[in-house]
Amino acid sequence: MLERPPVLPSSKQPGEQRVIDTSIIPKKREQSGLGADVYMVEARPMQLVIKKTFDYSWHALGLALKQNQIKIIDHEQDKGLYYVSYREKNLLENAVSLFKKDQENESREANTVLKLKQEGEETKISIVPANPNEPVSNGFDEEDSSSDSEGLLWGLYETLRNNLKEE
Repeated sequence: MLERPPVLPSSKQPGEQRVIDTSIIPKKREQSGLGADVYMVEARPMQLVIKKTFDYSWHALGLALKQNQIKIIDHEQDKGLYYVSYREKNLLENAVSLFKKDQENESREANTVLKLKQEGEETKISIVPANPNEPVSNGFDEEDSSSDSEGLLWGLYETLRNNLKEE
């Protein structure tokens, strides 16, 4: 025989309305990235847009740079600038870098600057020249800088959209 649960007295008075909890527990996201909260603007200059506040976007971009093993040389959060050393590697260079334990020969000078700018509900990320004396390159003037700039933004886009992992 099964035990019967005790009968509990009702605290509800006659004529009182019943309160129903309609709150929803948010479902856990199946993907680890931001999904539709990040997109690319393929204009000139190319921009990466995150539909979040500046502070959240700053943190997310920092995580994406670390996950992509892009060296952050310096940053100025009040100006919205990340100074990074980035050069797109070919397949052979990627394979060789896996076996190198000592990466000290890498450049310690920033060759790329990522600029974050809050515009309304979104934060736009673009690439600006590392040297203020250089003319502003839209990423399309020189073939090398074009592929590097586009490669950097597309790589960050993929990480932010699909693979961003919290620390």
